[in-house]
Amino acid sequence: MSALIALVALAAIAPLGMAAGAAWWAAAAWAQPAESPLTVATISGHVEVYLKAKSAWVPARLRDQIGEGEGVRALPGGRLTLRSVGGHSLRFAPLSQLFVGETPPAAGKPLALRMDSGWVWAAVLPGASLRAPLEIQAGPVTVAVRGGAASIRAGSDGAVLVRAHHGSPLCSGAAAGRPWERVLRPGEELLVPASGPPGAPRSLTRDGGEAAWVLWNQEQDRAGGYQ
Repeated sequence: MSALIALVALAAIAPLGMAAGAAWWAAAAWAQPAESPLTVATISGHVEVYLKAKSAWVPARLRDQIGEGEGVRALPGGRLTLRSVGGHSLRFAPLSQLFVGETPPAAGKPLALRMDSGWVWAAVLPGASLRAPLEIQAGPVTVAVRGGAASIRAGSDGAVLVRAHHGSPLCSGAAAGRPWERVLRPGEELLVPASGPPGAPRSLTRDGGEAAWVLWNQEQDRAGGYQ
């Protein structure tokens, strides 16, 4: 009789255990680590960080942490690398500036970043998450980097060039109140004008003056496991 009672009790508990396990699995599958604060990982030349506590730009130091509403900029001849909590990297060419969004992202949402100028190379670890951990808004386009590497370059005319070096970034924006989206495949680029929708993605173009920058980033991607 006691064995029968134990069996009935087990049968009643089992669905609860299964439900709890399913809930835990769903939470584990969708829970994503917060990507901020970003940490200054490398510095070359003159680089500054904007810290809310000081309300000013100050010289960057290794291991400085950049949180919500704070930013970084590489001055002429300067370069730096930021690394997120999840291990993703942002590398800055000279004359580049970027800010972290003012408010922390909601659960399951990417870290929102605003690029004001320059050229940024974003490298996201493959298979790091089911969604883009980083989302960079640069003028007329927002780039969701979902794995692999994408570079974003702001032009003096307000246009933005997005390149997919490996991985498939999602580019989105709005023109005349109408939203648009483009998914880039590896080896493609998208030129987004300051106003109006972009055309179709095209094959990567090359500029001799940028060869050293691209090669350095590709080497960093291979060494860091981003490719």
